[in-house]
Amino acid sequence: MKRIWVAFLTIVIYALAQFLPLLAQQLPFFKDLKGMELAKAGVYTQVILFVIAALLIIWLNSIIKNPTALERGYKEPKRYILPWALLGFVVVMIYQMVASLITMWLVGQPQQSPNTERIMAIAKQLPVFILLISIVGPILEEYIFRKVIFGEIYNKIKGNRIVAFLIASIVSSILFAIAHNDIKFFFIYFGMGMLFSLAYVLTRRIAVPIIIHMLQNGFVVTVQFFFGDTVKHLQEQSNFIIHFLF
Repeated sequence: MKRIWVAFLTIVIYALAQFLPLLAQQLPFFKDLKGMELAKAGVYTQVILFVIAALLIIWLNSIIKNPTALERGYKEPKRYILPWALLGFVVVMIYQMVASLITMWLVGQPQQSPNTERIMAIAKQLPVFILLISIVGPILEEYIFRKVIFGEIYNKIKGNRIVAFLIASIVSSILFAIAHNDIKFFFIYFGMGMLFSLAYVLTRRIAVPIIIHMLQNGFVVTVQFFFGDTVKHLQEQSNFIIHFLF
């Protein structure tokens, strides 16, 4: 399948996974539910939709007939994927700590994000939700923001590769930060997007930023899940986009 169609379908599938639960609420089954039962049904619906979306997107991107120049070129050997990902994870966590301190210095002690607060509240009630935050979410987001948006812009810009990287990474990282819908942490998410893009370019393997993203989300969610308020400020760094519709 041609790359342009795969890119289009990737975005459509991701959007459907985010917003189909809204349509599901109109079904008689959902209308009869209330309280925790409704929340559980909504969470399981989103888990199923996100998993299906991730599998479809992975498959579609595996059958591209005309990959970008970035993906046609030399790639880091598969045995180096994990070492690169571990290095990237350390860099991202250091960046987050420094960026968080700068943000607190500029705007004061950050308030807890309502979106993040709800994510963790649901995860504590329904641990299956952690699957979305730590595994499925990063897969979807990296395919959208790095492989499709960053990759296509980077491929279109000819000439100096540093200029191409800067333009593509800035555009994709701005969209990545906006999608998280938390203006106070815009620059934190923006910087993370830049680092994920850099990992993709250096290795030419989308698996590397995906694993970094998974490790980062998984670490933060695990620490918050087990240690709660003692590390409450870390909760703001959980990097996951979801539109709650229930």
